[in-house]
Amino acid sequence: MSFLVCHIQKFKSSDVKGMQIHNQRESENSKNVDIDHEKTKFNFDLHNHSSVNYNKRIKEILENGYKGTKAIRKDAVVMTSTLVTSDSEFFKKLSPEKQQEFFKQSYDYFKERYGEKNIEAASIHLDEKTPHMHLCSVPLTEDGKLSAKTLL
Repeated sequence: MSFLVCHIQKFKSSDVKGMQIHNQRESENSKNVDIDHEKTKFNFDLHNHSSVNYNKRIKEILENGYKGTKAIRKDAVVMTSTLVTSDSEFFKKLSPEKQQEFFKQSYDYFKERYGEKNIEAASIHLDEKTPHMHLCSVPLTEDGKLSAKTLL
């Protein structure tokens, strides 16, 4: 029997660039030995049509949605990355179309949960041993506060 795997990680602004490089495969020198570079061309993003600058996108989201009265701390959590996957056997039983539907439904769930305007990327990696999605978002609450703790 397969299970859904959902792991959420918090990132401060100093860590965001590394996640961008990994998600968008911006470096040929990745230390991740599970990446099959021949399959990287099959990766896609459900939220963006092309590569984005995560720090710039976070800044835009905060400029449009942050309603706090205090300045944002330099060590604040400005991004969360939600990893969505299952075991390899689960994906082997699915056609590529069904795999894409699995990730689309997951994306739709988190779009509703976090707010589409707060999502910066939904990268699907098909070039590793097990397909998975990294959904990156800015943890803004409905009342415009930056709080990963509240959202998670």
